[in-house]
Amino acid sequence: MKWTFYKNLSECSAEDLYEILKLRQDIFIIEQNCIYDDIDGLDKISAHLLMQNNQGRLIGYLRIVPAGEKFKEVSLGRIAVRLEERGNGYGRELILKGLEKALEGSESAVRIEAQSHLEEYYSGLGFNSTSDVYDLDGIPHLQMVLKDSV
Repeated sequence: MKWTFYKNLSECSAEDLYEILKLRQDIFIIEQNCIYDDIDGLDKISAHLLMQNNQGRLIGYLRIVPAGEKFKEVSLGRIAVRLEERGNGYGRELILKGLEKALEGSESAVRIEAQSHLEEYYSGLGFNSTSDVYDLDGIPHLQMVLKDSV
């Protein structure tokens, strides 16, 4: 596995940006049949973590939104693993690497806005629910926080 980390969007190559947006579209819009504002202005201020196979194909992706921009805490979002690669532990690897990057600074907590059916999965990674389930773009979500280091 190869990791690419962009501290900001301006570092991102055009090819990688295309692959990121394509993966997010394929999963969050097409697969989940959800029309929503994917390009929401947060990409410009976020860090971006790409998980690629040895041939350079994008397997997974997440963005790290700075504290105070979306939530009080730093947050992980747009967490995605290519459909045909799921079940191989890549999601866990991606999240753990994302947490490592998010906690590199002085951050002590990381928030996610998780689809509610993944609550048990994220709990297994140390996240705790901090909200009731609510509707976000037609999909049930809840907020979860991981405090301290992983």
